Amino acid sequence: MTEGVRILFVDDESSVLRSLHRGLRRLDRGWQLEFCESPIEAIALVKDSAPWVVVSDLRMLEMDGADLLQQVAEVSPQTVRVMLSGDGSISAAVNSASIAHIMLPKPFEIDDLSDVLSRACCLRSLPLSDAQRNYLGALTSLPVLPEIYQSLQRYLKSSDSVSPDKIAEIISQDVAVSSKVLQLSNSAFFGFSSPTTSIKGAVVRLGIELIKQLVLCIGLFHAPNEDEDRQRALFGYAMQVAALMAELSRSRNAERSRLDAAYLTGMLHNVGGLVPDAIHMATEVPMLSAYLLKLWGFDDGLVGWILYQDKPAKLDCNNGIVEDLYVAKAMVNMQMQGQDIENIRSEVPLSIASKSSLNHYLEHIENS
Repeated sequence: MTEGVRILFVDDESSVLRSLHRGLRRLDRGWQLEFCESPIEAIALVKDSAPWVVVSDLRMLEMDGADLLQQVAEVSPQTVRVMLSGDGSISAAVNSASIAHIMLPKPFEIDDLSDVLSRACCLRSLPLSDAQRNYLGALTSLPVLPEIYQSLQRYLKSSDSVSPDKIAEIISQDVAVSSKVLQLSNSAFFGFSSPTTSIKGAVVRLGIELIKQLVLCIGLFHAPNEDEDRQRALFGYAMQVAALMAELSRSRNAERSRLDAAYLTGMLHNVGGLVPDAIHMATEVPMLSAYLLKLWGFDDGLVGWILYQDKPAKLDCNNGIVEDLYVAKAMVNMQMQGQDIENIRSEVPLSIASKSSLNHYLEHIENS
């Protein structure tokens, strides 16, 4: 994986480049590291050798980091673009540099940078064609992880003892997310007999993992956007698929961890639809979704299930989640068209594994 991995760092402060060199050399990931103080010289290097990753500072005198990465996208679209920014807020940096695939606020720990670079390099492991990689690399308006989700992630990573009160405090900072969390925690789907009116109560009853998933998805699908109707439609569809996937898991008496994984897969399966161009190329949404999740550091299992959601037979997977996703999408589509889901066996081409998934669920419904 590390063989041939070339990473170019661009910063007009030589002291910063020396510090990066020392820190990354200590970790010894086997990467080929190059350092350049001039953005203009960096463009020439990119044209000549097309590195896997370019890491640029945002504020430089000779050329702004956003302008540099824009030119990198034009001359080497497959190169992953990482922006380092000392701006006070990550959202401000994203607004001024949407060309970056990954943002990392300064100051940062060298281990955090190493993690970002590992994620960037791992994008090469996705089974995509050169045309798909060029398309993805040329995108200039990618969704970013919601700030509230990043805050929650940072707290969970840094705390030995997690407090529901603190989690509720973080979630409450975003009115849209907190109200949606309350609405979902009181929905019939989760089956609680009494309502809860507090975010802390929602955290306690749903559990930290499920709360984290909801915060992520609500934040992604309710970010400020010109096409709010499309966002709502994508979110509504994702929630229907996620609910059905959870039911498919319950019909097998699956463990909670498996149910949570299925639910998360359903909620994130169409996140690629948030990419503006995706509205014109629905068949590419699984690929876009997998790409974004890989970019954000999600594990290979989830990425694979989402990448192969329309072709489950191509994925060597024995836990059935990708088959459940295929079946759940088919069932939601039939319901939206007013069809009886009992007809799914004859209307939808299903593999043996997918039929098994469906039969478990239909038997469960009949016996309920």
